[in-house]
Amino acid sequence: MAQRFFQPLKVALLLACFSTCLGLSLFALTREARREIAHYPSPDGSYHLLLMQGERDWRGFPFSIGWRYFFYAGHESHNPTYGHHLDFELHPAMAGYFDDDLAAYARRAAVTWSDAGVSFDEPSGHRLFIPKAAYAGGR
Repeated sequence: MAQRFFQPLKVALLLACFSTCLGLSLFALTREARREIAHYPSPDGSYHLLLMQGERDWRGFPFSIGWRYFFYAGHESHNPTYGHHLDFELHPAMAGYFDDDLAAYARRAAVTWSDAGVSFDEPSGHRLFIPKAAYAGGR
């Protein structure tokens, strides 16, 4: 009697193992790695502008995989959960910096708090402005 090469139970176990490994790999690769890059408190300390590292940036796949960055403006000083979040593409290479030196690049940025809002001026010349109405009043 000939043995069946693929038994249904073996095939099901093989597919389950493959699916589990694939799922765990995708989870690990797409997991957000929140990390604070820079912190800019307002002069009175009531508001904070944080530059944060977010999730992986897959837009350049398969040639490059980077990180996405966002700004947070609001009352929380670390690990923001509630406030104004804004994705922003930084331009460190234009000023002679690279991703591994992003903290140094952020230290060279000029942050200005005013009654109208907060502005982040990159060393590359790019400027981000967040109006106060976007983050004031508990937003």
